[in-house]
Amino acid sequence: MSALSKTFVAILVVLSLLLSSAVIVWVNQTEAYKNKVELANQSVKRETAARLEASNEAQVAKQEHQDAIKDFNGKIETIQTELKNRDQEISKREVQIADLSAQAKMQLIAFTSASEALKASEAQKKLQQEQLGELRLAMDKAVKERSDLNIALSDTTNKLDVITREWRFMKEQLTETQSNADRLMGQVKDLGGDPAKTQATGLKQGAPAINGVVRAVRKLDDNRQWATISVGSADAVQQGMEFKVIDRQSGSFLGVITIQNVQPNESVGVLTGPKVADVQAGAEVRTQL
Repeated sequence: MSALSKTFVAILVVLSLLLSSAVIVWVNQTEAYKNKVELANQSVKRETAARLEASNEAQVAKQEHQDAIKDFNGKIETIQTELKNRDQEISKREVQIADLSAQAKMQLIAFTSASEALKASEAQKKLQQEQLGELRLAMDKAVKERSDLNIALSDTTNKLDVITREWRFMKEQLTETQSNADRLMGQVKDLGGDPAKTQATGLKQGAPAINGVVRAVRKLDDNRQWATISVGSADAVQQGMEFKVIDRQSGSFLGVITIQNVQPNESVGVLTGPKVADVQAGAEVRTQL
C-alpha cells in the first residue's frame, strides 16, 4: 500500500470518528431538548389547570356576590315596604293625636270648671271632716270608757265568783271541820277526857292534810337522819309538824319526819322511826294517813 492510500485511510478513520462523535452529541442534545419540551408541556398543563380552577372559583364568587346583592336588594325592598307602612301608621297616629288634642282641650275646659266646683266641695268636705274627727274622738272616748267599765265589771264579776266559790268552799270546810270537831269531842268524852281542857296544836294528828315527797336525805354531825320535803309554809307547814313517810312502791310505813325548819316551798326535819335507813328521795310524806 502506498503512503497516499495510508493517508486516505487514516483520514477516513478520523472522519468516521468525528462523524460518530457528532452523531452521539446530536443524539444527546435531541434527548435533552425532548426532556425540556416535556417539562414545558407539563408546566403549561399545570398553569392551564390552575387558570381553569381560578376561573371556576371566580365564577362561584361572582355567583355568590350576585346572590348577596339580590338578597340585600330584597331586604331593602322589605325595609322600604315597612317604612311605607310606618309612614301610613304615623299619618293615622297624627290624625288621632289631633283628635285627642281637641278632646284634651275640651276636657281641660271641663276640668277647670270641675276644679272650681271641687275647691268648693273640698272646703265643705274639710269642714265635715273636722266635725267628723271631733265626733270620732268623742266616740272613741266613749268606747274606751265603755271598754274600761266592761273590764272593771268583768274583773269585779270574776272576783265575786272567786270570793263566792271560796266562801262556799270555806263554808263546806267549816261544816266538815265542825262535824269532825263534834266527832272528836265525842271521842274525847268517850275516852273520859274533858273537851274543854283539850287544846289541839294542829301539828300531829290534828294537822291539816298535807302531802308531799322527800327531796333529799342526809346525815349530819349529830348522828341524826335529816330529810328535806317538797312542801313549806306556802302549804301551811309549821315548825314541829309531823309527817309520816310512806314507801311509794310497797306502801309500807318507814318513819316520821318532825319539821325543824320551814321555807316557803320546802321544809327540813328529823327522821325517826323503824325504817329511817330505807327513806330515800321520792318517798311520800303525809300528815294524815
